[in-house]
Amino acid sequence: MADFNVVASLDPLTLVEGIARIVVVTSGNEVRALYQIMEFRGYEKLAIGRHVEDMPRLMSTICGVCSWSHQLASGKAVDAIFGRELTTRAKLTRNLVNYIQVLDSHLLHISFIGLPDLALWGEAERDIIKLMSKNPEVVSAALKTRSLLKQLEKKLVGKIQHGPLVVPGGVCKGITREEIVEVEKVLQEINSSIELFYKFFDERLVKSQLFKELLQRDEFTMRGYSMGLVKEGALELYDGALRVVDHKGRTVNEAGNPVTYADVIGEAMASWNYGMLPYYKPAGLKLFSEESTIFVGPLARLNVAEKVPGEKAGEEYKRLVEVAGGKPMSNVVLYHWARLVETLHCIEMINEIIRNPALFEGDVTTLAGESRSRGVGIVEAPRGILVHDYTVNSDFTVTKARVITPTTINNTAINTSLSKVSMQLAKEIKSAGKPSAETVTMLESIVRAYDPCNSCATHCMKIGERRIVTSFRIVVINEKGDVLWQG
Repeated sequence: MADFNVVASLDPLTLVEGIARIVVVTSGNEVRALYQIMEFRGYEKLAIGRHVEDMPRLMSTICGVCSWSHQLASGKAVDAIFGRELTTRAKLTRNLVNYIQVLDSHLLHISFIGLPDLALWGEAERDIIKLMSKNPEVVSAALKTRSLLKQLEKKLVGKIQHGPLVVPGGVCKGITREEIVEVEKVLQEINSSIELFYKFFDERLVKSQLFKELLQRDEFTMRGYSMGLVKEGALELYDGALRVVDHKGRTVNEAGNPVTYADVIGEAMASWNYGMLPYYKPAGLKLFSEESTIFVGPLARLNVAEKVPGEKAGEEYKRLVEVAGGKPMSNVVLYHWARLVETLHCIEMINEIIRNPALFEGDVTTLAGESRSRGVGIVEAPRGILVHDYTVNSDFTVTKARVITPTTINNTAINTSLSKVSMQLAKEIKSAGKPSAETVTMLESIVRAYDPCNSCATHCMKIGERRIVTSFRIVVINEKGDVLWQG
């Protein structure tokens, strides 16, 4: 990209996890909105020299929102290195915790981000505090649900976050029947809250004129490659084949071996972002173009899946597809609805697991296995595909670590989506010198639809011959690596 100047910014971008902003830049006659992840974390470097058994606990601290996803993906990579196959009990236990975490994260986003953003569209303040003044019953249900799920996570694993669960070849403890009683109580209590969310979403949003208009706006479309896990064609969140579907709904890649992820995901580095810019590798890199953009998360998962397990979830999935006009679904506003579908799916899967006698019987770990020097673990975090890739030496000490998070993958998709607002930005900046309130709302809503988790998406960036390992500071840089503006 040629030399460019910052003419406006949304700094910081609120209602996203971590530190990020949108900057509006000009370069000659070009105007573009860029999504900048602004903080640095070096977990891949911290992993070097550590014993690989430590990775699940260490990597779970990358993020407070999806710490269980990191622990599970890391655990799968460690399982592969030790060559250990999980027992049925261990696999059910990991799946149970994963479903609870996805349920918790989705309800957090729906309550505190999705509903306020859409229900208060166009208002200067679109947050749960403002929503509380108009719909206190929805906010009350959100707060209660959040509290109940956190208590449940602590009950099952010992801590709300970063708890001791995964060990090589299994879990450190099994779930007891007494603990399942608590799970059943929580599910009963949150069912009424979820019904309230669905009623509000359906009556106030889906049936509104605004929602219909947003579905028709090209600025919200993402006609890239959808990527997610499937098991026998169905939605899968823990252990399935990695499938990629193009914008016409054709399956262009599907692999059961997690090591082959590198054949699908390419990564580019940009001087203006601490996050990598992944792309669909077979298509080649075409920055800001849907021709090579790959996206993940709830909407992408429903695009790659042929069905959604669970009676209620399956019915809501079909209704979503019908309203969207078929698959693949390309409007990012539908991310919010997709999360609601997965919320139902998680509840139905939790109910199925806790009624399985195998959850309480047999060993929780496997010690036998043939070790190898590399292991890759892939799970579906709430925000999409999460990859942990470790290489070890003969002492099982980590010599190389690679972590690709959902927000890292969606970094390119977010920037590609924002590029669709460039023409409108150019007109407004030319006439008024800054974006309009409506355009600001659109920019923020596009980013929040992806539900980015920026903290665990950051990597080191290289500018010229210098490698920057601290956060912030550099804002505007030319293609040679010269600093044009900082703040």
